[in-house]
Amino acid sequence: MEVASAAVIAIFNPEGKLSLDLLYIVHIIAVVLAFGPLFVYPRLQKAGQTASVATLHMRVVFPALVVLWVAGMGMAGITKISIAETYWIGISIVLWVAAMAVSWFMIKPSLTDGSEAAAKKLSAGIGITHLIFVVTLILMITKPFVENDYVFNS
Repeated sequence: MEVASAAVIAIFNPEGKLSLDLLYIVHIIAVVLAFGPLFVYPRLQKAGQTASVATLHMRVVFPALVVLWVAGMGMAGITKISIAETYWIGISIVLWVAAMAVSWFMIKPSLTDGSEAAAKKLSAGIGITHLIFVVTLILMITKPFVENDYVFNS
């Protein structure tokens, strides 16, 4: 039975193409879920929906950031790209760590606090996160530091 299922997988998934495409789709959906809701946080907070914003952040945004990393690392693993020698991916990982830190230490604590200081902290956290998103998006599209081809692990 295992041989038959392996044969079917090999027919429909030559060289991990289906897995790579699936991870790519998951990666893009995770980006939308991780960064999209941040655009409505200030309005929801002004409307007094702080509990809803906090719930949205902890149940959607933060897990989406984790899924984003898992899918990205999965794609790097399937393609066997050397992360250490592909600088745009390394920089993107550092930016992802920064986004996680901003999300956890700046945005999350200010979601349930209605004070003016918390609103400023939330705005700063969202601004930093959007900047991280834009820089990472530029890196993902332009793939700088790649002169001829990617460096692959053997």
